[in-house]
Amino acid sequence: MITRVFRLTEASAKYIGRLPKENAILVVKSEHKVRHLFIDALEVALYQRGDTKPAFAAIGDYFKGMVSDQAFREKIDAELQALRHYVDEGVVYRPAFETIRDYVLGKCARMCAETVHAVVGGTFVDGAEVMVCEEDHGALRVDWNTSMTRLNERTAKPGLYVMSSGYGHNPYGFSIRLGRRGEDLMAMTIAAHFGEPAEVYVLGDRILGIPAMTYEEAAVFCSGTDGAFAPAALLPMMKAGLPILVKDVADPSCLTVISGSKPASDHVVTGFVVEDGFALINVRGTGLVGKVGVSSSIFGALARGGVNIRFISQPSSEFCITIAVATADLPAAREALSGLYKDGEVSLDDAVDFVEDVCLLSVCGNGMKNVPGTSGRIYTALGAYGVNIISAAQGGDELTISFVIRAADRAAAEEALSIL
Repeated sequence: MITRVFRLTEASAKYIGRLPKENAILVVKSEHKVRHLFIDALEVALYQRGDTKPAFAAIGDYFKGMVSDQAFREKIDAELQALRHYVDEGVVYRPAFETIRDYVLGKCARMCAETVHAVVGGTFVDGAEVMVCEEDHGALRVDWNTSMTRLNERTAKPGLYVMSSGYGHNPYGFSIRLGRRGEDLMAMTIAAHFGEPAEVYVLGDRILGIPAMTYEEAAVFCSGTDGAFAPAALLPMMKAGLPILVKDVADPSCLTVISGSKPASDHVVTGFVVEDGFALINVRGTGLVGKVGVSSSIFGALARGGVNIRFISQPSSEFCITIAVATADLPAAREALSGLYKDGEVSLDDAVDFVEDVCLLSVCGNGMKNVPGTSGRIYTALGAYGVNIISAAQGGDELTISFVIRAADRAAAEEALSIL
């Protein structure tokens, strides 16, 4: 049975009817916007102790704007009314905010799948009931064998199954989130379990337009928050040696095939990715030179502050360590690094500089390995278009060269690299 993956958004909703309806499991993912609508409603109830009716009305408008069927709209109203009652009245019986949050967002995932099911038909499967999870010393562990057995039982007959994703249940019956981008890992694990290629339907994703790429190249193209799927989700398909077919839901003929190999090409560079919304952090000073453990202190402080590092560069002089983080994480990064001064981990003569409004530019391709002059071509192209490179880094695998540039230079950089 083939596994298809579809992210429900306001933009993609009008293409639901174009999804294939033959024998398959259609795993539905939800967009950030609708999840935040549910979180807003929960925060109004928990922290503001205010009227949640407007917040739940906004959620209802989101779903009912996608499907015109009256029976579906009435069902959505009934489910939201029950959820609102739980949040307003029943929330006091729940001891932990995370438990409440997971329960509410689990409902969000289910309602997204129900929206797609209302259009394409088939049989609905609640992924939170299928996935069996437990927490072991604070770490989440998914019992994939039991979960796939439960899935086999619910999909025993041929047909179309529409499945919610991203959540499972623990031994106590509570909804539990499957980790960051758990929707993608769940979908690809299902595909690998059935031994069939996975079809991922996207809308205008940057990965489209490249006919073929390897798993490693796909990990670069999907590394951002808006990627077609999480890079970690590639692992089950890589182990099984199965391809992933990324299709444009608006035009399924626009296809990218991800597999262990790709046809020979004259192009050394497969493509490039530009991501907005980052800030650069420079930790520099003579106190860094020759000091054992300084990198561990910096990275550890940022990790404890919940800051994800997307770019690292350090010259051999050890005078400066450059890091790029999401702009949204910048306040937490400032606080985390300021604590290093107080604890004496970083000397007082060292400085921390912050540069906002930068982009991450990644040029990738398996063909770059052992090819002299590739870096020179990239630098020359960017220089010819007046793009200033603030920082650069390249992994030892020679698969990717990453740059930090000003946000204002993004358009010029894209034009420069389009000719490579």
